[in-house]
Amino acid sequence: METYLPSTHSCREPILPNAQELDTAADRLLEELPREGVGLTGVTHHLTKHVLPACNDSSLSPHYYGFVTGGATPAALMGDMLATIVDQNVQVHLPEETICTTLESRTLEMLLDLFHLPRETWKGRSFTTGCTASNILGLACAREALLRDKLVFAGYGFADASIAELGFLEACLQSGVKGMQVLAAMPHSSVTKAAAVVGIGRQQVKSVSLAEAPWEFDMYQLEAALDDGVRRGIVSIIVAGYGEVNTGRFVSNLRDIRSLVNRYGSAWIHVDAAFGIFARVFSKLDGAHSMADVAGWAEQIGYADSIAGDGHKLLNVPYDCGFFFTRTANILEQNLVNVAPYLAAPPISGPPIPSPLNIHLENSRRFRALPVYATLGAYGAAGYKDLVKRLILHAREIARVVYRHPAYELLPVEDGTEEECISRVFMVVLFRARDPWQNQLLRERINATGRMYVSATVWDGKPAVRCAVGNWRVSTDKKGTDGWGVVEEVLQQVGGML
Repeated sequence: METYLPSTHSCREPILPNAQELDTAADRLLEELPREGVGLTGVTHHLTKHVLPACNDSSLSPHYYGFVTGGATPAALMGDMLATIVDQNVQVHLPEETICTTLESRTLEMLLDLFHLPRETWKGRSFTTGCTASNILGLACAREALLRDKLVFAGYGFADASIAELGFLEACLQSGVKGMQVLAAMPHSSVTKAAAVVGIGRQQVKSVSLAEAPWEFDMYQLEAALDDGVRRGIVSIIVAGYGEVNTGRFVSNLRDIRSLVNRYGSAWIHVDAAFGIFARVFSKLDGAHSMADVAGWAEQIGYADSIAGDGHKLLNVPYDCGFFFTRTANILEQNLVNVAPYLAAPPISGPPIPSPLNIHLENSRRFRALPVYATLGAYGAAGYKDLVKRLILHAREIARVVYRHPAYELLPVEDGTEEECISRVFMVVLFRARDPWQNQLLRERINATGRMYVSATVWDGKPAVRCAVGNWRVSTDKKGTDGWGVVEEVLQQVGGML
């Protein structure tokens, strides 16, 4: 099993299991519950010899560039193993019985510190299973906040003025609200899923993207949609992307969007910052050579009402881990409060920490804060600044290889010098083959080398390849098994076939 520990793992090639390994694993899987078990030794042999070889190296290889997949730092892996061993149910705040809820609260504060977000501003905080769950919380808090004031105006007491109490339909009827819409620029698919889960509906997610830069809002369309909503009695949730899933680009004018929202009143701004929030590990005061430009991409996130982020991406903690922040802690608790006598927390002295079951989707929860606490404690702010910088520089060298190769086209196509185009890359490199027929085979040929893995997407209605750098193992050097030279060799090899 040492093969699977990061201290000894050595960039297995190919990254994906072969057909024989997959077939063997499928054939050897138990088809039914055994009457008598095979025992610990037997199941260990089964897992290590048959199952593990058929798993891919998505989190183990520095050259798995699909789906913005991070790895697990050694500290995070240790924390995750310990979380399994102690097996805490982080549910009710019982500080005289376990440290787990206090540690979780402290870890969320440390995350705010990492992202330069004031603790006193972002008082609603929770861990989730990932950004999908965090987006669900964002839309749930948004709909709650948007209808609460209208219900109070309609005569309801503050405690009863709640979708969580009345239900979505009754709250809309009593408040006079005719509907709810989500306005977004090229939103991630999880935003649409979240809209379905919280009862807003997929069809109410409307794109108001700028044609030439679809990750940005078309401010004229946005204003028209807000104005139309007000006239028709529809309240609006605005979802901004930090960064867009194909290009990694950021909405750049959240301040202007906030001004527009303030003018029209009934709107909430939620930022889907699954991996883009990590631009905030940098500061504009760091200087030109320390990613100050990247820091600027996310500097306006403070104009949001809520933020969703992923831990199992650039934080490099094991699956599954996400986090959610909002300014309005009472809105979060109003949505999720879980009342039962046997789950009540006893009176305590010291800092008030809400029981996690009142601010999380799940009641029973894994101690997923422990690996986050471990990795933040081990590497600190400076370590994460170095890690994210390494990811960005690795991605930019890949973008440079693509830019200079005649067979490839770096996307999105924009004006500017080589350096200007490269400097716009965060940690996702989007490209395609210039030959349309060969472009259909590009992803397949890259992955067939077994040395790296990329995922497919569509850009401007045509197939494209998405290369997302997220694993802590990558290097800024060209040489070595973790260097970007491996990618250059593969792209040169495949490019010669195009």
